[in-house]
Amino acid sequence: MHQILRYESTDSTNLRLKEMADEAENGLVALAAEQTLGRGRLSRSWVSRKGEGAWFSILVKDARLTNDNAAGLVFVCALAGAKSLKRLTGADISIKWPNDLVRNGKKLAGILCESGFEGDVLKWTVCGIGINLTTLTFPKELPWAGSVQGETGVALQADEVVDAFLEDFDSALEMLLTGGLAAVITAIRPLSATLGKRVMATSEGRSLTGEALELLPDGALLLKTEDGLMPLRVGDVSVRGIMGYT
Repeated sequence: MHQILRYESTDSTNLRLKEMADEAENGLVALAAEQTLGRGRLSRSWVSRKGEGAWFSILVKDARLTNDNAAGLVFVCALAGAKSLKRLTGADISIKWPNDLVRNGKKLAGILCESGFEGDVLKWTVCGIGINLTTLTFPKELPWAGSVQGETGVALQADEVVDAFLEDFDSALEMLLTGGLAAVITAIRPLSATLGKRVMATSEGRSLTGEALELLPDGALLLKTEDGLMPLRVGDVSVRGIMGYT
């Protein structure tokens, strides 16, 4: 059972949970009708208009979560998002490695997980999820952005999306904690929008181009490049046919 804190407007649901993470209970959720400082990976802003999406974060403090497996939470969230949105809309939702939900080449949702430590010991992780639900027009500088309604024709409300997501999140989290990241990756592979596609990647200041061959058990994306096979564990990836990469 998840306790849900509701905000009409806040800067960031991740920030709200991070402020209370040390004292709060595992599974606490912060849900906002609007975020004024929504963020994605690599410090990118996330447009979070009032009433047009599901903007929420989950606090994870399970004792079984460690420095070694916490990185798998981004895949847990991606799997939960793709599965729950398909259940609600009947439409296939794909996962662009590592943390985007896409359909028809458009980005519908993004995920940002942030952790807190005491020394070298993991204390908690906050997983933020932003899902565009009913937005039909986006800023011109975001031509690759899409919404669930725009790409599936189904208008969903934030509460029903969060309830469905949490059900799948709890299941996927248990999969991670008992079966390891490899089990989650096995479930993600059939939903991947990345595998078999030409990709451009930037990692640690280096640019790579190649074919995405496989998702490895540790979550790395295996690329076939001109220099041979290369596992990509962190980085920014553009996939041909998705979000403007042609």
